[in-house]
Amino acid sequence: MPQDFVHWMELLSYMATVVGIPLGLSIFLYQEHKERQNEEEEIYDKLMEHYTQVLTKLFEHPELDQHDKPLENGEDIRRQRIIYDMLVSLFERAFILLHGTRKPAYERMWNSWNDYITYWSKRENFRAMLPELMKGEDPAFVAFMANVTKLPLKP
Repeated sequence: MPQDFVHWMELLSYMATVVGIPLGLSIFLYQEHKERQNEEEEIYDKLMEHYTQVLTKLFEHPELDQHDKPLENGEDIRRQRIIYDMLVSLFERAFILLHGTRKPAYERMWNSWNDYITYWSKRENFRAMLPELMKGEDPAFVAFMANVTKLPLKP
């Protein structure tokens, strides 16, 4: 009986090794995949949250939401520049985090941000302030913005 018991225990240990290691590895890889997916979603959510804050500011101050004619009030010009500075900062962050990645999820996210950048780049007041706003920004981002806007921008 003790010999049979040892034999069965040995057999069970082999089975645990054969089944347990691949199962454990599979679970680990699945959890890693889910964690990466959550990180991707978190990046997009945080960027969108900041963009929503900018839009909320424009909604709260409709006088600043005039982008195709020059503003006359000095205070409104200053506040609109702050809004544009926030947008450029947000666009640069999206560019650095999402542009040029080979991950399909990041490419989809970047396409959305590229649309936002293109939209804002058509606004006259934004375009007028862009050369000043690009000072000190990431050179690759400045080159990208110069390509989008066809303006001679420098970091």
